[in-house]
Amino acid sequence: MSVPGLLIALALSLIALAIVARPLLIPARRERVAESSRRHQRDRVEAYYERVLTNIRDLDEDFATGKISEADYRAEREVWALRGIRLLRVRDQLARGENPDGDDAARIDRAIEEAVAAYREGLRSPPGEPAEGDAP
Repeated sequence: MSVPGLLIALALSLIALAIVARPLLIPARRERVAESSRRHQRDRVEAYYERVLTNIRDLDEDFATGKISEADYRAEREVWALRGIRLLRVRDQLARGENPDGDDAARIDRAIEEAVAAYREGLRSPPGEPAEGDAP
């Protein structure tokens, strides 16, 4: 056999070996992707939790200055406090490496997006009027 023939055979053997060995290397990559996803979820939860704290502080300030009534203040503060509690639970579950409520990452992201959308919708409603979807 000639030298070029041996080199081609060696190259084809290496390519075949790489194709066969590739599935053995994928689980490590999946773990890195899963950890990156968990880190992303934790970051999103932390960011939204900070937003909740800011809204509660703003509500406290508005009530202290007399900009909103006590009934509105109590109702809004309760809503934001419940959101904060839920986010703390999710954060703790993520810190333990659990999926909150056994859900997958996409469902957690959807829940966070829905909470943000509800918050934004609440900002759009005129003062004194309930946002869409609120009970009369």
